[in-house]
Formats: sequence, structure tokens, C-alpha cells
Amino acid sequence: MSFTRMLLNIASALLKKTITVIGGSKSAQISAHLANYLIPYITQQTKFGPITFFCPDEIPEWRARTLLTKEPETIAWIDSFDDGDVLWDIGANVGVYSLYAATKGHTVLAFEPAPGNYYVLNRNIEINKLDDKISAYCVALNDKSHLDTFFMENTALGEALNSFGEMIDWKGLPLRVRYRQAMIGFSIDDFVNGFYAPFPNHIKIDVDGIENKIIKGAMSTLSDDRLKSVLVELDTDRNETEEVIEVLKNVGLHLGKKAHGKSLDNTRFAGVYNYIFERTSLTISRV
Repeated sequence: MSFTRMLLNIASALLKKTITVIGGSKSAQISAHLANYLIPYITQQTKFGPITFFCPDEIPEWRARTLLTKEPETIAWIDSFDDGDVLWDIGANVGVYSLYAATKGHTVLAFEPAPGNYYVLNRNIEINKLDDKISAYCVALNDKSHLDTFFMENTALGEALNSFGEMIDWKGLPLRVRYRQAMIGFSIDDFVNGFYAPFPNHIKIDVDGIENKIIKGAMSTLSDDRLKSVLVELDTDRNETEEVIEVLKNVGLHLGKKAHGKSLDNTRFAGVYNYIFERTSLTISRV
């Protein structure tokens, strides 16, 4: 534990004890007021303008602080989009990349089934006045459209590593389920055709385990020349990775880059990379 974290824990404990001494409804009122008043907001400067993040917990704060450094390849990918392009952000979490793309001027459809993350995502959209650019949906995407269960290993705000329809983790191993949430799922093709949704020129898939199923449910969309690129996070140790690569190649999308941020090196996520597939050879260099 860092010295700063230790001081924060001590200060929090003392404040909590002081409020408890007051007791009754006054204690609840004071706690509620402080909880709202003390929530921090972090503003990140980008080349397209400032983005402010609602940070009610440690992980959203970390995601905000590392916007430009955690996945530089994702930032470079979004930078390469043409004016007027539409992004689908599947597994948007609290929306850092949705916000970045929208601040650049793009229309974004953000999909995030975790309820806590969806709340923070929408607060971020609101405080940045981007509700005309980002449409957020609390649904899961999959290989078919149906009702199922969203299995959550951790319900903390900003957390990830959950799974829709299967109790598997990002390594394909049994998921330690803490909470089961009822959820509706759609295939990408059904969502496009059933709701006349804005067609994606770019798709980002970061769902920690069922990437192959989402790809399977998007064959019509992936084969459409209007789709220019796909960024999908994959684990090099899983057999499904080669399956995804082969499917995308067969619909005319070619691997342009495979990369991850240096922060993943020497961690349990060292084998996880962002694979960027392109319809044609654009501006993203090979590694």
C-alpha cells in the first residue's frame, strides 16, 4: 500500500467515526452530502479539446488518468478516422475511448452491460455535453439476439473481466461469479438491421472472453465495404484468437497492427494485444 493510500484510509476512517458520533438522520444527511461533494472530476487535455471524467471510485479515476497512455495504439487508431466516420465501442466501460472519439467529432454507439459502468459512462457523456454524439446502450452483443445472463466477477465501478452468456473469463477458464445480472443480447447484424442503427465504419471490441461470438454475429456487417476497420482485444494464448483472425481475413479485413501498452508487459495480461484489422492499407503501421 502506498503512503498516500495509507493517509487516505486513515483520514477516511477518522471522518467516518466523527460522522457516526453525530448519529441519527443527521449522520446520514452529512454522509450523503459529503459523498456527492467530494467526488472528484479529472480533466484531460487532448489535441481535440478537454475531456472531463466523473471519478466516483479508484478505477474510473485510473482510467481517466491513463486515457492517452494505457492504449496508445487505440488513440492512434481513432486519430486515423476520417471525418464523419461512425464508431461502435463494444465493451465501452466508463467510456474513455467513446469520449475521445466524440470529442474528435465522431458519432459513437457505446455498448456497456455492467450497470455501474453504464452509470458512469452516461455521467461522462452528460458533463462533456456529448449526448448529441454518443448513444449509450446497456445491452450486450453476442452471436445471436436473446435474453441471457451477464456474469460479473466484480461489480466495482470501472471494473471489467465479466462475461455475457457464458461463465468464462478472459482466459477461457471458469469465471468466479460474484453477481448475475439479467441482460438482453443482440448480434451486431440484428442490431444494425432491426433498429436501423448508424452503420459502423469502425468497431472496437473489448469484452474479455466472447470476442469470437461477437464476430460470428456480425458477418454481414463485417463483409460490408462501409466498414473500414476493426480493433479487437485478443489473448494470444487462446485458440479462439486464430479463429477470429481467420474470419476477419475471409471478409477482406487484413491485420494492420498488433500492439499493447507497455504497462501490460510482465503482467498476467502480457499476452493480451489489440489487433487492428483494416479494409485497405491505411495509415496504421505494422509492428
